[in-house]
Amino acid sequence: MKSVSLQQFTLRTGVVAAALVTAWSGLAGAAGANPGDQVAQFTPTLTRVPGPNCAAIINAETVPQPQSGVFGVRLKITQTGDFCGAYHVTVHWRNLDTGRTSGQSQRVEGTTVVGLPDGVITGMGMGPGAGKVEAWLDTYSEVYPQNVDLEHIAGRATFTLG
Repeated sequence: MKSVSLQQFTLRTGVVAAALVTAWSGLAGAAGANPGDQVAQFTPTLTRVPGPNCAAIINAETVPQPQSGVFGVRLKITQTGDFCGAYHVTVHWRNLDTGRTSGQSQRVEGTTVVGLPDGVITGMGMGPGAGKVEAWLDTYSEVYPQNVDLEHIAGRATFTLG
C-alpha cells in the first residue's frame, strides 16, 4: 500500500515539476518594488498540502506599496487533490544591505488567501527598508502542539527597495 502511495506521489510530483519548469521560464527575473518600479516575480513554490494526494503551485509577485522600503506579495495558487486541508504561507525576507530579516504568514484555504480578497500579503512584517532584498516563500501546517513544515520547494525573488 505504501509503495502505491509513493508511486502516486512521485507521478504527481513529476507532473507538477514539469509545470514548474514551464512556469519558471516565464517568471524569472529581479525588479524593484517601489511604486514606480516593475513588479518582481518569484520562482514558483511547489508544496505538499495537508490531505490525501494534495499539492499546490504558488505563483507570487511583489506589489508596490506607497511607503518607501515596504512591499506586498500577491499569491496565485493552483491546487490539486481532494479533501485538502488549510495551511499557511510565510513570506520571509532578508535585506542584503542591512542584514535585517523578518516576514509574515497568512492562512490559505484551497486557492484563497484567507482574509485577503485580493490575495496580497502586506503588513508590519513586510518592511525591510531600503536596499537589495531577498525574499522566499515557505509553507507549514498548524498542528498541536507545534507547527509542522510542509514538504516544499521555496519560491524566491530578489529586488531593490528605495
